Parts: sequence; C-alpha cells; structure tokens
Amino acid sequence: MREMLVGGIILMSAVSGWAQLDVAALNEAYKAYDLERNEGIGHSDKPDSGSLGWGEGSIIHDYAMLWEVTGDTHWLEQIRDHFRRIMANASDPDGDGYLSWQTETYSTAVAWAERLHNVSDAAIEPAFQKNTRSGEFQQCTGHTYLIEFHESADAFRVVGWDTREVIADGIAYEHGMAVTQIVPFRFTITGATHQGDRFMVRTVAPEPIEFTVHQGMFVYAVALFIEAVKTSPELQDEFGADADEFLVFINRHVFEKNERDWLDMGELGGAYRFEPKVTDRFPNRIMPHNQFGALARAWLVLAEVEGAHPLMGERAEQMTRYFRSFLVLDEEHDAWRWRYWDWVEFGEPGGSGWEDTSHGHIDVSLAIEAARRGVVFTDEDMMRMANTWLAVMWNGDEQAPLMAARVAESEDFKHSPVSRDWAALSQWDRRAYELALTAYLAADSPASSAPTMLLCAKRAGTV
Repeated sequence: MREMLVGGIILMSAVSGWAQLDVAALNEAYKAYDLERNEGIGHSDKPDSGSLGWGEGSIIHDYAMLWEVTGDTHWLEQIRDHFRRIMANASDPDGDGYLSWQTETYSTAVAWAERLHNVSDAAIEPAFQKNTRSGEFQQCTGHTYLIEFHESADAFRVVGWDTREVIADGIAYEHGMAVTQIVPFRFTITGATHQGDRFMVRTVAPEPIEFTVHQGMFVYAVALFIEAVKTSPELQDEFGADADEFLVFINRHVFEKNERDWLDMGELGGAYRFEPKVTDRFPNRIMPHNQFGALARAWLVLAEVEGAHPLMGERAEQMTRYFRSFLVLDEEHDAWRWRYWDWVEFGEPGGSGWEDTSHGHIDVSLAIEAARRGVVFTDEDMMRMANTWLAVMWNGDEQAPLMAARVAESEDFKHSPVSRDWAALSQWDRRAYELALTAYLAADSPASSAPTMLLCAKRAGTV
C-alpha cells in the first residue's frame, strides 16, 4: 500500500491503483466541513421549503449516509437536531389543521380578462393567463383592474378598481394593440370600440405553495433515522423518544396531509398530485417522477416500522410501480431511459423530455431503496439502471470521466461521476465506484463529497 494526500486527506492506495478510503479521516474531515456551514446547522433554520428541500435536503442526507458507513452516532444527533429546527418552522397559514412548509419561489401570477356588457363587440384576450417568469410574476398585485374607454372610443385608461387609482390615462387605441399596463400581464384588444366600453381584469398574486418534493428531500433522511433507532435497542435510550415524536409528526403532517392529493392510476400504480391552487403551475396534475419519488423513498423506509401509518407500504409500492411502468428499454445498451414527467390529462397521455441528471438522482435513489427492500425493482432492473449511467451517460474516458446531462444522451458531458445516488449504483456495477474514485481523487475538496464517496465505496464492497 502507498499513501496519497488529496486535499489534506490521506487515502490508502492499493497496488491496483484503486484507493481504499480512510473512513475515519474522511468522517472527521466532514465534521469540520459541516461546522463551517452556518455553524453546523446548514439550512435547517430556514422557513422557506425550497431552501429546506434543495439546500438542507442534501446536508441531512449526507448525515444519513455517514451514519450507514461509520456508525458514528454524531450523525444521528445531527439529523435529530436539524429536524427539530425544521419542525419548529412548520406552520399552518391556510388553517387546514396540518403543519407544513411553504415557498413562493415556484408560484405564479394569474389573470382573467373579460369584456363587460359593452355597446361594441370588441374583444379582449387571452381570457386566462399565467405568468411564471421569475422576476416578473412577483410584481402581480392580486388586484382587479378596469380597462375603460372613459371619454371616447379612441383612447382608454387603466384603473386599479380596488383603490380607484388611475394607473394610466389617455392611451391611444388601435385595433389589435397590446395592453401592458397591468403588470406583469399582456392583453390584446381587437375590434371597433365605443365610448363607455369596459374590460375587467382580475388578478391573483403569487401565494405560498407547499411542495411534496421539498418535504421528501429531508423527510427521507429522518425516516432512515427513525428506522435505525427503532430497529436498534442500543439506540433507544438516547434517541428513542425523538424517533417516536418524529414518526407521529410525519404520520400526521406529511403522510396524512399528502393523502388528500393522492391519485390512483390503477395497474400503473399511483402518485401524488399538485395542490388545486390556481397559482400552482400545474394544479391537480400528477407530479414528475422525482417529486413524488423523493417522498416515496421515505415511505419505503418506514413501511415496516412499528407505529408508521398503515398505508405507507401500499403508497410506496404504488409510487415505485408508477415510476417503473414508464421506464423504456434501450435495447442497444440494455439500459433504461425515462422522461422527467409522464401524465394523463383530459383523457390523453403526455410526457416531457428525457430526465436530466440532476433530478434523475432522486429517481435513481427511489429505485435503489426499492430494490434493496425487494419492492418492484429487481437486480436485473438495477443492472440496467447502472448501464444507463455507465454505457449511455459516461463519456468513456477513464482518466477524466464525465457524465451526460440527460439519461438518454451520450453528449453534453458536464456532470461528475461523484453524483450522489447515481454513484450508489456501485452496488450493481463496481465501475460506478471506480469512475467516482478517479474524479474524487482529482477534486480540490474531497471533504464535501465524502458522504457520497464513502457510501459509494461501501455499496461497492470496498469499505
């Protein structure tokens, strides 16, 4: 064996060229790295669900990965402390009796336009529109407006009807012209108008939205905490009460709350829908695979845990089956490809483009968790998923490995093979570990990726 120094961490390199990671050293390195992020609390103190999902979610999952590899109860303490802060920021602004977390980041601005009982037959369109453009939709006031030809048919004014404030006046009218004074919307009036004509525009401002995917990103790690504690008598004294409390909270405020938006798709399985809020971008549509999948992983973990909601196992199986039913076989590579999103709407099936690598790691995580628990996914399925990573998405370069941006592409190589749950496919193909290790050794800061790399190594059987 020979020693290699990478970013201050000693790795023990075997003669074969593949390194045996120094688990203890990397464990301590990540502790130091973790303390530098908001003094060790990460994003767990943030009330915005987007910050919790996409910021805190990866951090708390890192802790769960390090617990699996090291057995160091420090990481259980971190999960416990972080989730307590997360729970403390849950609220119930809509008064439905369920605590949750909200964000306006992914909301929309909405407007309806109609002509009133006018003399002319001039029209306004569109009758309904949404603005989803960041930096624009936030400007919506939620007020009602009148576009009125107050003095003549040749000019109009815009009045904020809630306050009777004249927003704009004396605007010369031409057939087909754009009305842009009601920010952030755009309307078109056509036809010959008449003095006294009025058009009404009602708007709805962005509002806080609750996102299941954000919940799933941190609840998954908490589920792993609960399972570890409830199946390990030696952990009961220190963590038993916490695990019980967390499970009661999750049963009520995550599982039961999301049950209101459950969609049964028969033989395909089922998944959660978006809330029926008009400001949601896709109200009532079934969620993309990564969004329901983020939480499905938690239900897979908790399904057999004493005290979990009795429907968790059934819902986990249905969501896993729904995702599995949309996998498409790439016969050339014996690999899977799948879309970011599959749905049925107005009786017709629809789908998006191929899944991207960043969101795809959640889909892969769902498949891995399911396969390791014998739910829907088989080892053959997982070998095909590993082939997606290694036969389709890898650039083929062993010295400078990069992965494609989408699951069905062999181009646009920009992702590292140290890519969270993708790397954990090393359980089914060791090359996922070997490529990740090559990239990891070349990285400037191995501590930040230590949890992913250590889990990748463990699943490959090297730690």
